[in-house]
This record gives sequence, structure tokens and C-alpha cells, in this order.
Amino acid sequence: MHQLRSMSHIDRWLWLYLKRPKASSGVDSLKSLSAKSGGFTLIEVLVAMIVAAVFVSMTMQAMVTSAAFRVVATQYDEAVSWIQEDLETVVNQAAQYEITTQPYSSRCLATLSSDGFASGFLNDSATGLGGASTTIGPRTLGGKYYTLTRTANYASSSDPYRLLNVTYQVTEQGDSKPIATVETEVIPHAVFKCP
Repeated sequence: MHQLRSMSHIDRWLWLYLKRPKASSGVDSLKSLSAKSGGFTLIEVLVAMIVAAVFVSMTMQAMVTSAAFRVVATQYDEAVSWIQEDLETVVNQAAQYEITTQPYSSRCLATLSSDGFASGFLNDSATGLGGASTTIGPRTLGGKYYTLTRTANYASSSDPYRLLNVTYQVTEQGDSKPIATVETEVIPHAVFKCP
């Protein structure tokens, strides 16, 4: 009787074990989940494509803008270097202008600005600038042709007797808008010998 009881107990336990709901494993739950979802819908694919297209177009636009700024910066750097080259030439000419006159130049005693050092250096074609305006070029900067214009006058300088106001502009050929402009003053070194 005791065996029968225990058997019935085992039978009952076995019966309960077989009838209980089974816990699904991780693989089974993934299979059932993918079977229910069925992949991406057409709308999800279209939205993903639109987002990707917007991202790519924004990236391309940023790259094109960056390249354009790089070209402009390169042209500006080359234009400023060109201006510096010519300015060094002008400064060297100013350093030599009437420096050897003994004991000093008669321009030291000028009563009119048109007789001063600035005017003399501007108009002297042998050792000075030889005129108020000079165009140099063309020169290729960043794949385009540019000209350098140097304009000088003494009337607008802070000391019209001694200082020469020099303005540089680098413009593309056929265009009037300069890509670089520099304004400075140059002094002939003979001024320093004046009493």
C-alpha cells in the first residue's frame, strides 16, 4: 500500500511536470520574435534612406564649403606675400634715396610738401618710385590671374613732407573687387640725417 501511495504520488508529480507550461529558451524566444516582426517595413526603409541622404548631402556641402574657403585663404596668403615682396623693394629704395647727400639733403629745408622727401621719392624715376601709381603683374594665384596695383601719395600721409602713404591692392584680372588691400607709410632714411 505504501508503494501504491508513492507510485500515485510519482504519477501525480510526473503528470504535473508534463502538463506545466514550458519556459522558452533564448533561441526559441528570438525565433518567435522574428517570426512575429517579419523584418523592416517599407516606411522604415524609406525613412532610413532619407536620413542617410540628408546626412550625406550635409557632409558633402560642408566639404565643398571648406574647399572653397581653403582656396580663398590660399589666394589671400599669396596676395599678401606678393604685396610684401614689393613693399620690401620700396623700403629698400627709400633707404637708399638721397642718403649719400652731404651733409644732408636740401629737401630737409623744404617749405612746401611738394619739395619734401616724400614728394621727391615719389616722383624720382631714377632712384625713387617714378610716379603715383604702378601696376605689376599679372601673376597666377590659386589658378587665376591677378594684378598688383601700388598707389602712393604724400598729401594724405601723417607728415606730407617726410612720409609717403602707399596703398596696395591685388585684384583678379577683369574684376574690380580686391582680394587683398594693404595700406602703409614709407619714410626715406635721408630724413634722419636732417638737422
